Amino acid sequence: MTTTVLEQQRIEHERDYDTLTGLYRRRAFDRACDALFQQPEKLGCAALLMMDLDNLKQINDTYGHDWGDQYIRQTGQCFAANTPASTICSRLSGDEFLIFFYGYQDQAQLRAQLELLSAALQRSVSILPNGKQLHISISGGIAWYPTDGHDLLTLKKYADFAMYQVKHSHKGRMCDFDIGSYHQEAYAAQTQQDFERLLQEELVFYHFQPIYSARSGRVAAYEALMRVDLPTLHSPAQVMQLAHETGRLYEIERITVFHSSEIFQRMQAQGLLQSDALLFINSIANVNLTVEDVEEYAQRYPELLKRLVVEITEQEDLDRACLERKRNVPGFSGSFALDDYGSGYSNELNLLELSPRYIKIDISIVRGIDTDRDKQQIVSNIVAYAHARSMQLIAEGIETEAQLRTVIGLGVDLLQGYYLSRPAAVPAPIAPAAQAVIDQLEHQRFEPLGL
Repeated sequence: MTTTVLEQQRIEHERDYDTLTGLYRRRAFDRACDALFQQPEKLGCAALLMMDLDNLKQINDTYGHDWGDQYIRQTGQCFAANTPASTICSRLSGDEFLIFFYGYQDQAQLRAQLELLSAALQRSVSILPNGKQLHISISGGIAWYPTDGHDLLTLKKYADFAMYQVKHSHKGRMCDFDIGSYHQEAYAAQTQQDFERLLQEELVFYHFQPIYSARSGRVAAYEALMRVDLPTLHSPAQVMQLAHETGRLYEIERITVFHSSEIFQRMQAQGLLQSDALLFINSIANVNLTVEDVEEYAQRYPELLKRLVVEITEQEDLDRACLERKRNVPGFSGSFALDDYGSGYSNELNLLELSPRYIKIDISIVRGIDTDRDKQQIVSNIVAYAHARSMQLIAEGIETEAQLRTVIGLGVDLLQGYYLSRPAAVPAPIAPAAQAVIDQLEHQRFEPLGL
């Protein structure tokens, strides 16, 4: 019983806490704040600080992702060490953070705390490989409770707007939300207008990234990746955020399934994609198509339905009833892929709930795996678990030859990443250097047997 309890605690900790910084993950942050807003007498004067870490892309591009991770970790440690114990800190995404200060008498008292944090960030220094000093630089927006809003969603929206203004004017500062600027700003209205056009006219297109056999280098599947190019919408992440905020996830799900399938089938008929390859389509975990949608799809794509793999990507707890409806679509192979395994939200509980045919090992595990024994052990454990259950492992995000050699040596079944082939409207064949590595390792597998 003790072992079971400890294992459950470990899983819950990984679900709630970011492994890189030790701060709350998004959902745990929301739960903690929601509990506070149920007891407004505890809030007093409060503020939500939304921040974006400056220069992360430049550091990643110049010194590598390990240094970028160190920059993120250093920032998280600085937040934890220089905020009161009651403060709720979260790493929202790759380079975005949220901090909620509460229980202060007035804004002056809270501003003094913000100034202490700002000074601590400026003092925090790392020495880069070239000998230069790296100071933490943050662009942040501040929304005040109760002045600016009385609920967490409003404060998030306003803090995000204030941060957006800082990032597009003078980076490295923290500025208050200004309601006047917000109402004058046409950006929000234009974004919503573009989003509505996208839904009504299905203004999306798709790139396809090959997934290759680790034994032969042959294309086993293609993943369909949404692309968008509108005046204020340039990334799928923006589209998904708006869909989530406005309750339009079903429409995105329908567009993704039908539009990507139409393009895929047409390209296969034209000989631009391998004819017998599977199609991986990203699906929102807790959203289903209607019965009419399913019937229409089966009529239009009966053969493709047999080669479809539903890739679950939504960062939420999986809904059993919703998954079963997806799984039991007539004519569907029933194949699921669990995306981003090892990233935190795609955890053991989701693995058991989904029982996928494919497990995609997250890029955070693949990155640096050639020199990290812990990551190698993690993948080795996943391989043993999956193969005992007739599941296949996909290593995604392969960017170097060393990573490719390592994951193949650990026994993964399928490969995906820039080192092999980038996503494209018409994907290129596997890179010759990657094919050479696969051929060499496959030859070595049989060499001891004299074959």
